Amino acid sequence: MNRLMGGLIILLALVIGIVPAFTDCQSQGRSLTTADGRSIPMKCHWTGLAEIGVAVPLGLTGLFNLRKQRKDTSRFLAVFGLASGALAILFPTVLIGVCGNPDMICNMIMRPTMIAAGILAIAASAVLFANAKDSRSQAVSAAS
Repeated sequence: MNRLMGGLIILLALVIGIVPAFTDCQSQGRSLTTADGRSIPMKCHWTGLAEIGVAVPLGLTGLFNLRKQRKDTSRFLAVFGLASGALAILFPTVLIGVCGNPDMICNMIMRPTMIAAGILAIAASAVLFANAKDSRSQAVSAAS
């Protein structure tokens, strides 16, 4: 089960890291123009960069879950995966956000994809946490 969930977490990390690069407004040639004529990226671009910061540790979490390790390590990795999944959801919704126009590609594709990938990462990490039961309770039940 750890290997299956680890592989799923790696796949979700790839989605979280790659999808925003192709679904932000700057990748579509759109940017904000200031009063002095400078062109600056929109909020969705910064959300996409922040999602890379979520994807790398989440991918490492999945990679470490592929190896057999102690229950304490599995539990820590699961908690780290839960936090990373939550951040993947929070960046496009609350922390940074996406563009205000609902017709922009970041609102139609990036935001729902990041929310879905974050929810799946949280679910996979919860399964890993549930599988990493306390070894002391197993030893007590085995001795009975």
